[in-house]
Amino acid sequence: MLRGLYSAATGMDVQQAKVEIISNNLNNSATPGYKKEEILVQSFPEQLLIQQGCLRSKGGVSLPELPQAIGTMGSGVLLSGTVTDHTQGEVQETGNDTDIMISGPGFFSVQAPTPEDPERICYTRSGAFRVDQEGYLTDAGGNRLLGEAGQIIVGSGRFKVSDDGTIEIDGWIVDKLRLVEFDDLKSLVKEGEGMFSAPPGSDLQAASTTVAQGFLEMSNVNVTDEMVSLVSAMRTYEANQRVIQTYDEILSKSASQVGSIK
Repeated sequence: MLRGLYSAATGMDVQQAKVEIISNNLNNSATPGYKKEEILVQSFPEQLLIQQGCLRSKGGVSLPELPQAIGTMGSGVLLSGTVTDHTQGEVQETGNDTDIMISGPGFFSVQAPTPEDPERICYTRSGAFRVDQEGYLTDAGGNRLLGEAGQIIVGSGRFKVSDDGTIEIDGWIVDKLRLVEFDDLKSLVKEGEGMFSAPPGSDLQAASTTVAQGFLEMSNVNVTDEMVSLVSAMRTYEANQRVIQTYDEILSKSASQVGSIK
């Protein structure tokens, strides 16, 4: 009986995590360049077998490292990790010079300094850039866009971006966007604000990526699908909740009624 109680509890934990992931996807459904997240769920016995040395993949997707301590729970399900869907989002034409859409598997490079690492570089698919007071191209968070020559400065005038990322001002080439690609997208770590970090040396010069000025790549979140998944997760959560309530009533009767029989 207690095993069923624990199984229902783990089910509630997983559905709660799923609701949080889906809610975050919906909140960012209109964010340029946002990539939706999904969770990976496994039964406890499956995770136990993986921990003991079985193949660490499911459906062709490599699973993240599991904690060494699994615990004593022998049934139910566990959240094994989250994955990011890097499929291309829909295209939106804006006509703004500072909006740049990236097509293909590549990423923009931005300078995202921290107190610990002033030269830190992150990567993004969001092309909604702006020009700061000093004339540099920046993302929404103020991080400066990088070109092959460093931080890109365009001043207050108009500029043109070619398909290969070359930037021209008044017919003069001033820089070229630093576009990168990755052999293993699973190595990217979400940093928030549409940015990703990557292990040093894992970025490669873009070979199959182009850009288009005056367009934006929007989020790849399908609102309808996410709403359906949200309703399903909430109903599953409620079903597990009712199971726990039922077990609680049975245990209560066992203690108060069955235990009193003489």
